Amino acid sequence: MNARSSLLVALVILPLFIYTQDINKVIADSKNGKEILIGNCDRQGLEKGEFGELFDQYYQIYEPDKAVLTELKTKQVGIEILVVLGTWCSDSQEQVPKFFKILDKIRFDKKSVQLICVDRDKKAGEVDLVNYNIEKVPTFIVYRKGREIGRIIETPYATLEKDLLMFFSEN
Repeated sequence: MNARSSLLVALVILPLFIYTQDINKVIADSKNGKEILIGNCDRQGLEKGEFGELFDQYYQIYEPDKAVLTELKTKQVGIEILVVLGTWCSDSQEQVPKFFKILDKIRFDKKSVQLICVDRDKKAGEVDLVNYNIEKVPTFIVYRKGREIGRIIETPYATLEKDLLMFFSEN
């Protein structure tokens, strides 16, 4: 490999390495000492450990409304979603897997979902959440073209898919 090739590899690989260092960071929970995720995370991080066991359980048993899913599929263009959750939180443990089941069923673009994990004080490590006004988790913030169009806080009003459809139907 010549110097030019080495430089190209370094320029491609180094940012990936740096990015992966900031994702799925684990800390000890202040209440019980168990491992929790903090800051930016991805689905793979949620599918590991104790949270992962619960993730799989809730994902498998949840059956979203097929008629609502059909409508969601047609209205998802331009939608982005931020999910702020706590892997220590029972509502997050129940709602986040259901959320992903819905996204999988409608083939939602995974690049349009951002996950941020918080501790019990609703702090996300080095990720600043002050502008999001997070009081309870999980909080699902739905955006269309960068503009917030709705939130699901802690638990849905009806069901996750029905609440999402209400937001997806906004212009």
